Amino acid sequence: MLYYWGLIDKITLFMISVCFYVCDLICVLIWCPFRLIMKNRCCTTCRIFNWDHLMMFSPLIFMGGFFAISLVIMSAIAWLVWELCVMMYPERFWDHSNAALQCSECTDKLCTQYCQKLRG
Repeated sequence: MLYYWGLIDKITLFMISVCFYVCDLICVLIWCPFRLIMKNRCCTTCRIFNWDHLMMFSPLIFMGGFFAISLVIMSAIAWLVWELCVMMYPERFWDHSNAALQCSECTDKLCTQYCQKLRG
């Protein structure tokens, strides 16, 4: 709405997209507020884990152009595939039925904040 009213321009839309990218990096590398909201212990068991590209590139819809629209379409496809997989195979995303998602099998060096195995 702000873009159509002329309050923000295409550069501002791009900077909003960059801000979303930085926020995504902060969530992955430093601290994720969605862990509290979704009550997950790590990203591997988070339902919204693969929503980041859709969030990042959604402001680019209004910019127009081949590359902006391509990013939005590809992120929407990635999101749709993720959601279909979560709906069709929920056991793959639940740590009680998928041993690879358990903390004892964790190899992620960024997970030391939550994983007891990697703290020592």
